Amino acid sequence: MEKVYLLSLEKYNPQQISTGLQKAAQFLGISLEQKSTVLLADCPWTHPKYAPHAHTHPQFIEGVVNAFNSTKVTVTANSLPNFPTRYSFKNAGYNSIHLRSNASILPLDETITHKVTLENGKVMKEAKLPAAWLNASFRVLMPKLRQSTVVPFAGSLRQLQALLPQNEQLKDSHLLPEKMVDLLGIAPVDLIAVDAIQALHRGGEVSGQPVDLGVMIVGVNPIAVDMICAVALGLDPSNVDFLREAASRGYTPASLKQIEIIGDVSLSELRGRAAKVELVDSNPVAFHVPDQVKVIRSEKARQAGVSGMLADVLCMLKNAGVSMKSASYTSIVIGVVNEIRPGKDEYSTIIFMDDTSRGDFKGYGRIVRLSGRNIPLSQIISDVPYAMKIINLKAEFGVNMMLVELFSRLRRMLFPWKSV
Repeated sequence: MEKVYLLSLEKYNPQQISTGLQKAAQFLGISLEQKSTVLLADCPWTHPKYAPHAHTHPQFIEGVVNAFNSTKVTVTANSLPNFPTRYSFKNAGYNSIHLRSNASILPLDETITHKVTLENGKVMKEAKLPAAWLNASFRVLMPKLRQSTVVPFAGSLRQLQALLPQNEQLKDSHLLPEKMVDLLGIAPVDLIAVDAIQALHRGGEVSGQPVDLGVMIVGVNPIAVDMICAVALGLDPSNVDFLREAASRGYTPASLKQIEIIGDVSLSELRGRAAKVELVDSNPVAFHVPDQVKVIRSEKARQAGVSGMLADVLCMLKNAGVSMKSASYTSIVIGVVNEIRPGKDEYSTIIFMDDTSRGDFKGYGRIVRLSGRNIPLSQIISDVPYAMKIINLKAEFGVNMMLVELFSRLRRMLFPWKSV
């Protein structure tokens, strides 16, 4: 039977996090006396206005680092495609972690990777994983527990995708649940410490807002940990697509009955805390928008991929206080649809997302196509609001992010960080 340790923590106190993790590791039979440890933080993208909470809290990381005492610890992360990780590090407050603890900071989009073959991969037959992760003597996942609009939630299995190079994260994004399970067989994990002191709800992985759950979830089995993460968000693990996919391939545990809860929070108490969570409808069609805006989605379009990413962007704009009342007359089409409402004039805009998007349309003066089946979130964030004449986010992000991206590219060119 798998064990998961639940530690009650009211706030981000590095000392309490450190002590609690040491106690949890002892109960789980895990030694924290390691030669080299790599900690994978959750940092898909951070921005003070548009994505202020979508990362593992820096004080949580500091507490986990200190639990390893004098061990050589490296804190890593990898942002979503086209978001330089250094930019996210800065906005998340990670750059000062090494000043307060015994840790170095490593952006994974600038590191060497090694090719690994997947014998039983359903989507991926091979993958490139960071050498720092593969060569470490001990590997720790530190996901931020978040509602997701591409899968039911983001926990430890979702975070495994951050080990992939950014271009490989994007590939086959509509098959994300299957990709998440593919990596279970080749991405070694020794310990998982989930930052659920403040989980994220009322949005997607980038746009979510904090909700106080006051718990750290610790375990060694990603599936067992994610089952408890589902409970923490008020979800039934048996209804989570990627957990069903894992069970269909023979991974265990297959149910909550096969998990023993230890620590100072019971499963029933965790369910009680989950009552605070408010989950948004991840279908972008259900999002409340002004009458002049309409999202049209094929019934065959999967939630993973552009549908979920668009929902995240719509939540992001709402949570950032960006009004859509000034939007032009706009129709957003996802997949093959039978009917598209007619445009009104030459300023009417139709946005086709996903390579399969098509349908008969009349009366639209502006036709925008976001080409490719795997459209990055960064492109949807910048292009969709701009096409709708709501806001120019490229200009708002400014040159700072572009300069950081240029610096990252120069490092990859001037130093031997090429994938092998």
